[in-house]
Amino acid sequence: MKFHPWFLAALLLAPVLAQADGMTNAVIAPHARDLVVLQKDRLVPYPAEELCRARYIILLYSAGWCVDCRAFAPTLVKAYDTQRKGADRFEVLLVSQDKSATDMLDTMKSEKMRWPALAFAKVDGAEDFKKLYSRHGIPCLTVIDQAGKVVLQSKTDQDAKELLKTLQGMMGRRSGVSEN
Repeated sequence: MKFHPWFLAALLLAPVLAQADGMTNAVIAPHARDLVVLQKDRLVPYPAEELCRARYIILLYSAGWCVDCRAFAPTLVKAYDTQRKGADRFEVLLVSQDKSATDMLDTMKSEKMRWPALAFAKVDGAEDFKKLYSRHGIPCLTVIDQAGKVVLQSKTDQDAKELLKTLQGMMGRRSGVSEN
């Protein structure tokens, strides 16, 4: 396959340009234009800068067909929704493991996920996100800091609640997140 030189240059410069726009998160920057969020009943573009303002970002590998994911979702939604506004908080980025874009949208709606997601069409090609998936089943949580460094990661498909509590403890009471 042959690519036009300007395309290759744009591809190579995308992370640099994203960082020039103030985005320094090495994991999120290459996907800055590939994020969506639920608005009413559809997915709309989401500004990556908003995501990167958070102290930590949880990369959530999850799917609507997964019983364990559906069981964990209300816990994460409650923790997410009860945080105080501001920079001293965590964000969530869904990296869907659903089988279709429609399934991802349905999952986000039914579970009331107000956080952004990587656009479904971009998931298969996101090799960097695949490398951050623990491969121990879903739900899988990988927590990264503002620079994109992994600080916590699920070790099994059953430890998501414990990992969330650990993150809440790291953030302390200042975050406004309840540890219950």
